[in-house]
Amino acid sequence: MTRSAEFDAFGPWVDRVHDATEVPGLYRDYPVDFVTSRLVLKVPRNISRRDALPTMDLYDHLIIAAPETLVVLSRVNADTSGSPRGYTERTLGYGDVAAVTETIDMVDGRLDILARTGETLTVPYNGSSQQVITRLIDVLSELTLAALRPTPAVTIPEADAPPADLDLLDLGKEDVGLVTSYFDVMRHELGAILLAAHGRMVLPPRGGLVNRAVHAFYPMTLHGAVLCRTDRELHIVGRKGWLVRGSTPDLSRSHTSIPLAAIDEIVLAPHPTYLGASVVTVRLGAARIDLVLPEGSAAVQALVG
Repeated sequence: MTRSAEFDAFGPWVDRVHDATEVPGLYRDYPVDFVTSRLVLKVPRNISRRDALPTMDLYDHLIIAAPETLVVLSRVNADTSGSPRGYTERTLGYGDVAAVTETIDMVDGRLDILARTGETLTVPYNGSSQQVITRLIDVLSELTLAALRPTPAVTIPEADAPPADLDLLDLGKEDVGLVTSYFDVMRHELGAILLAAHGRMVLPPRGGLVNRAVHAFYPMTLHGAVLCRTDRELHIVGRKGWLVRGSTPDLSRSHTSIPLAAIDEIVLAPHPTYLGASVVTVRLGAARIDLVLPEGSAAVQALVG
């Protein structure tokens, strides 16, 4: 079995690519400018080491933070007709980045980059690589903020009486993880301030007695969240989904960062299915982010006043 440096180094982690010798063979023909690019990463396939072979293309993505655009090259599987292997190329100008969401659920990680067109560029990764993904998010944030208009169209003001900082159990024992994630954001984002926070709650459905009886056995949970902001970004710490049926513990974590200058409008509406909940829609060009929040909560007040 012929071995290679790429095969010998293969593992579940996302690696930084420093020069052409470290570019996976599949993407070797792509002209990467290592002098001007801020960061180049290679994301491995989601397979175990024992299932990897030297003849395989072992990396699903090559991510290039070029000076003007983010470039993501993605592996394409050969089909059954025997067409040659290859990759697709997607590019996104930094001024078109509407939001970035990092989600971790046990060892499964996902990076979602939302464009102002409404399209989402998604890169799955192993949760062990969170540190290098955080570095990529930092680079994206820096380049995006530099490319956006300096004056936001929508203002999210600081509260006249800002909430006290969170203690570990303020959101309940089930949401200690959200508080620790908030602490991580506050340590990382210098000058960030807390806007609002709430723990999980069970929502009653709109509708008749039968619907309510079913929900009594299989309830709908609105998960907790923490909102904070810096001078130029809104940060939302929560779970991978706002609404989850059943009683299975949800230990996922998500962190969404939205440049304030990318926000065109914030709209409030009652939730169409559940009582006690509101939908706050953040409009960013053609893109939409829907936040499901407790009706009348501090989080709703912080965003829509």
